[in-house]
Amino acid sequence: MPDIPYNDQKRAKSSIKSLNFELSNLNPSNLITLFEIDLNNLLKNSGINLQSEATQVGMGTSGSVNSNVNDGILRFHNNTKVLNSFIMWRGKPYFPAPIQAEGFESTTKGTLPQPTLTIASQSETGTDQLALLKHQIREFGDIIGSKVTRRRTFAKYLDRQNFAYNASLSEKAQQLPQGYEPDPYAQLPEDVYFIERKQTENKNVITYQLSSVLDTEGTKLPKRVIVSDKCVWQYRGIGCWYQHAEEKEKAASSPYRLDYDDPNFPPILKKAEISKLGNPTQNYGLPVTARPVANDKDERIDSLIGYPTLLGTGAEWNASTSYKVGDVVYIINRDADNIKYYFVCKKEISLAADEKGTAFAPPKSEYWIADECSKSLTGCRLRWGSSKGSVNAGSNSSVGCSIRKGELPFGGFPAARKIQNS
Repeated sequence: MPDIPYNDQKRAKSSIKSLNFELSNLNPSNLITLFEIDLNNLLKNSGINLQSEATQVGMGTSGSVNSNVNDGILRFHNNTKVLNSFIMWRGKPYFPAPIQAEGFESTTKGTLPQPTLTIASQSETGTDQLALLKHQIREFGDIIGSKVTRRRTFAKYLDRQNFAYNASLSEKAQQLPQGYEPDPYAQLPEDVYFIERKQTENKNVITYQLSSVLDTEGTKLPKRVIVSDKCVWQYRGIGCWYQHAEEKEKAASSPYRLDYDDPNFPPILKKAEISKLGNPTQNYGLPVTARPVANDKDERIDSLIGYPTLLGTGAEWNASTSYKVGDVVYIINRDADNIKYYFVCKKEISLAADEKGTAFAPPKSEYWIADECSKSLTGCRLRWGSSKGSVNAGSNSSVGCSIRKGELPFGGFPAARKIQNS
């Protein structure tokens, strides 16, 4: 089935009109309920490949309609009285399974609904995806946290493949039962919930309680506080992005982007759970260089030490190394956020042979000036500003930073400042 052009507004309006007519019809087509259980979060955390797991439970060969679970989603329907076989909807197969869902009704009063999903412990013969689901429950010990999506449509709108579809004939030449008009747009609003806890488990059934994303335990609102004159981002962390990738974090050839699982992959991107910033064709979208600039009072470091040019982009501090005024080093808190904290030498440190410089380690202020951000627009301009900024974003958008010079990734909301009435 070709991709559905969901931006086809004219087609969508026509489908909504047809759907509303069917809802008010005194003799409507059968209402079909479909379920999707998304295991991707569990699979990602455990490093398990669902397609390999499918092979273990004896699912069909790669070419069968049963076997393709590469997207990490298991699809079921409980409409066995209508179709005791798989149902095709939007090009995806949904398999019959003894699943009962209750409590999806919405109300304008009281608490949010907490539906339940009950899976019967009947034979799995002939129901490969149900067997795979139960295998994963045993594998993980549970599937709490998985996303459950309920889709509903009428039988008349199901894909053509459900009605003696002949791929060799054109769509106009297909023979469909009277009254059937396949339409991938004709779907009632989706219900998206997450498995919150196991409610019941015995030899006959297993029941999970679901909750909406707004009712999930541990969720705090607001996620982000609106502050007018201060940036909320961690300096050189996620959101700030004033951090460049080291040479060891780049592959030897072009494009020089490492795999996400490579130990030298930039920690800031891994913490943000993204493979690159923006959409560069070669590097990670981070700045080419991001030199130390100023202290937390927006005083430029090069002026404080009387050195017009800082020496290099920095290397990790080493207790066995001597340092000259202007040398740049960084330390990494590997137990926390893996952000590099930069320092500039302001007083020469000369070590004798075999001497350790632990007594001179940063952030000792007698020898080092810390590169810190004032969290103000001035501090942001000193680093990213087009005229005074110290960042090297790169001249070529395909290999440079995704944030251009002059574009301030300021984490505050200057427009939220109160205006005094005169």
